[in-house]
Amino acid sequence: MYGLTLGLILFPQREEIRMFTRRALALSWREIRPYVVFSALLFFAGIIVGGAPNGSMDWLRDQLKGIGDLADKARQADNPQLAFFRIIFINNLSKSVMAMYIGIVAGIFPFIMLLTNGMIIGYLFGGMADQGENVWLLVAKGILPHGILELPALFLACGFGMRLGFTLIKGIFRSALGKPEPWGAFVRTAAGTIPALVLIALMLLVAAGIESTVTYWLMGS
Repeated sequence: MYGLTLGLILFPQREEIRMFTRRALALSWREIRPYVVFSALLFFAGIIVGGAPNGSMDWLRDQLKGIGDLADKARQADNPQLAFFRIIFINNLSKSVMAMYIGIVAGIFPFIMLLTNGMIIGYLFGGMADQGENVWLLVAKGILPHGILELPALFLACGFGMRLGFTLIKGIFRSALGKPEPWGAFVRTAAGTIPALVLIALMLLVAAGIESTVTYWLMGS
């Protein structure tokens, strides 16, 4: 109780720390928006790299094999669509949490994750295009229905991860140089991850529902 009282005295009406207020959410979005845009650009750059003719891409084939193994596991379940839903949601949510919080280490993990996921999609659709498949139809049927929610959730998680890493490094340098409020940006970003994670989880939940029903049906038709 004394700690709470002291906090109220030292930080009166610090609304930006109250994570779910309109002002705090607006401030959080304003600060994170450039990182979200950069995340999207990085992902699409990965698609271009993955889809371009390259040399040995064995590691991408290994990634696709892992995805195929998960799909086979779901198909063998008593209720394949429910199994798909569980696997998709748990996999996407766990990766988003990792991208958000492991990103504290200089933002490296979300950077790699965005490039890798983009390259996998680019490699997959590039191979299908080489076989004469209509790639745009595949995108419309296999990515667009659930991707409208899933991709923004991924970009938001990675954006927070990269900003956490950046503001941590910035805080260390500002603290070493004796600058005022060296950890302000880091604390605001860390606080902003809580409402962001709630939103990301909801978006991924709905996206998994769409992917295991609508996308599942479209790709099977």
